[in-house]
Amino acid sequence: MILAALALSLAARAEDKRIDAMRVDDSPAPVAAPVAAPPPADAVASEEAPPRSPALHAPERSDGFRLPVHFGAMVGLSVPRPLDGEVYVRAFGFFQAGFSYSDFPAFVADPLLAAAGLKNGANGPNGRIDDFSAMEADLRVYPFAGNLFVGSSFGRQSFKATVTQSTTLGNYQGSVAVTSVFATPRVGYQWTVGPGIVLGADAGVQLVLSSSSQKSLPSGAPPEMQSQADHVIEVFGSYPLPSVRLRLGWQY
Repeated sequence: MILAALALSLAARAEDKRIDAMRVDDSPAPVAAPVAAPPPADAVASEEAPPRSPALHAPERSDGFRLPVHFGAMVGLSVPRPLDGEVYVRAFGFFQAGFSYSDFPAFVADPLLAAAGLKNGANGPNGRIDDFSAMEADLRVYPFAGNLFVGSSFGRQSFKATVTQSTTLGNYQGSVAVTSVFATPRVGYQWTVGPGIVLGADAGVQLVLSSSSQKSLPSGAPPEMQSQADHVIEVFGSYPLPSVRLRLGWQY
């Protein structure tokens, strides 16, 4: 009986172990934790890159199409007419068109008259400039869109002078007027030296295209006086004249 009870007890323990083993094996396998996917490359770049400044990277506003056109005015000294001024418009950096006026004041006329042989002292014929002015249309091309330009002026020049001579027979006075149409090919530079400030320099030759003259001399005028009047007409109606301009101006 003892042996039988022992056998039953061992069998019962073996059955309990088998049931426990089955319970452990039948338990569901633990679910693995999901592996986080790597973030997209653009997200990583956005996290690493510093935030952009909206003032620097904001899209540009479009307030309409504006042409690169500038308006300006210049004044300065020039040859052959000392006082010179111009208003102009410059477009696209390559082209410029302007209108200028130049004049020769009477108080600085003596050096020019002496150079032209129109001042001969008390015993010879002498000239006095009454009007020496010109109006010009100026066209320029900036081949490199910089400071260097080439171009030409086309204008109308007016010259009026009074010729006098004193002799033993009396005093004689006459007048000469010469009107000419001319072209002045020129080359030069125009710099921007400050906010809106421009400085220009150019040189060329004034070439007469056509001219008309009027000569009014008193009856019995000395031959020297007639020769002087003819010389004035020849110098200002036919001769090429140098053209040099130095200017300072403002441009918007």
